Amino acid sequence: MFLGEFTHNLDSKARLTIPAKFRNALANGIVVTRNPADSCLLVFPRAEWDRLAEKVSALPLTDPKSSQFRRAFFSAAEDLEPDSQGRILVSQRLRTYAQIDADVVVAGMNKFIELWTPSLWEQKVLAPMDSGDFNSDFFTTLSI
Repeated sequence: MFLGEFTHNLDSKARLTIPAKFRNALANGIVVTRNPADSCLLVFPRAEWDRLAEKVSALPLTDPKSSQFRRAFFSAAEDLEPDSQGRILVSQRLRTYAQIDADVVVAGMNKFIELWTPSLWEQKVLAPMDSGDFNSDFFTTLSI
């Protein structure tokens, strides 16, 4: 389970240190890909990736939106192994997509992790909470 929000820095070789509390769940491998719906990266433990990949692969081949999603999701995916210090090398291509240069917000999303540049995390996640977008009506529509 991935819970919490952490700010880490990329080192001089563009490696990201995974928060210590997440490392055991990622020991069997990681897949990092872009989030086609947002300007962040998604980090999946290998087992969770395999479950999701099966669902995405089952989408109709003839549906244009399914094809577009499949291309964006799989073509950017990178299979990674953390080093002995819990670091992963985030490729330049993925860093550019997510506008990540140095600081990275590592946000646990229960079954996966999101990687954000701090300014976009502020704009797309924190600011809407401050603006009242998450009021009681919102939670009622989710039945929670």
